[in-house]
Amino acid sequence: MPTYDVIVVGGGPAGATAAYELATSGINVLILEKERFPRYKPCGGGLSLKIDRVLKFSIKEVIETTVMGVHFSYQGKNGLSILSDRPVAYMVMRDRFDSLLISEATKAGAAFIDGTPVKGISAAKWGYEVSAGDQTFHCRYIVGADGANGVVQRSLHPQVTRSVAASLEAEISVDQQVVDDHNHYVHIDFGAIPSGYAWVFPKRGRLSAGIAGFNGVVKQPRRYFDKFIKGVPSLHGVDKIDHKGHPIPLFRTPQPLTKDGIILVGDAGNLVDPFFGEGIYYAVRSAQMASAVVSEAIHTGGSDLSRYDKLLAHELYPEFKAARKISQVVYTFPMIWYDTLAERPELAEKYYNVLRGDSRYTIFLKELKTIAGSLIKSVIKRNILQLLK
Repeated sequence: MPTYDVIVVGGGPAGATAAYELATSGINVLILEKERFPRYKPCGGGLSLKIDRVLKFSIKEVIETTVMGVHFSYQGKNGLSILSDRPVAYMVMRDRFDSLLISEATKAGAAFIDGTPVKGISAAKWGYEVSAGDQTFHCRYIVGADGANGVVQRSLHPQVTRSVAASLEAEISVDQQVVDDHNHYVHIDFGAIPSGYAWVFPKRGRLSAGIAGFNGVVKQPRRYFDKFIKGVPSLHGVDKIDHKGHPIPLFRTPQPLTKDGIILVGDAGNLVDPFFGEGIYYAVRSAQMASAVVSEAIHTGGSDLSRYDKLLAHELYPEFKAARKISQVVYTFPMIWYDTLAERPELAEKYYNVLRGDSRYTIFLKELKTIAGSLIKSVIKRNILQLLK
């Protein structure tokens, strides 16, 4: 029976990063991935610039576009472009991005088997037996990186509460000139879907468009998607758009993400920004923290992985809690939020600093609280005057 120190279930950003970190520490690690690589992954592909602060290798070759700001709108109306003099985010295609991470992991020494879904996990005398495809593997530790509906989470961590956002996304081929017209900004529309937003992200030879509702299941999401698409000038004349639905497992409340020799990372642990919906950065960062804890346990002969939960509580959970409070205000009152940005466009730059890693959600939340009263009065006054014209 093939034996490894660690088996990582899932070859996305969380799994590949965990394997890379473990392999560079001299640990015998295997990645099991259910899909054949490279594979298409429904995802907006927005990656905050702070990824550069944590990755130990360059991703330059797979960056589709570099974003300098956002064009905001409200239910397809009006328009407010707020660009920065510094980059804010990257756009990537997940097939190329994930393949790069897997390549770095295997170069570091990790083994990788794709097209092999994990069927079951059972405790063994020395650790765990993992049944995948027609093989059984043996390991001491398991890293669950198999996403929102992953087998590791479902079978061994039923106590983890999932709060899943509904999302539809499409990759739409367009002339490169259309992309060039968009290549320095993304389009974000508030109110296009209840309790969420719609987007258009520029990539090479295509635009990624989608919607996400951040407060439970939205009935008939396709109608919101179609309505938004019809209102995007750059997509006029596109005959057919094939969309894909995918869950976004938003963070809600902290839950233990370790149990015996098992540890959950990324989407499998609901470690997704509840305001913007970004999961890639947090997948990478959580995998780095998890691999450090697992590596320490292996090298010291320990078995307690609970330090991972403490690391999350220190670094990520305060950010998620602040982001959740912001999302509750923005998605409950999207028109007021749009008007607020029009009134105080410098708020966008403060948020861009969060995406860059120059600031934090906790700081941004305090700034919003400081000016909330005056902003609300100003926005309400302006709207009343408009109604009275």
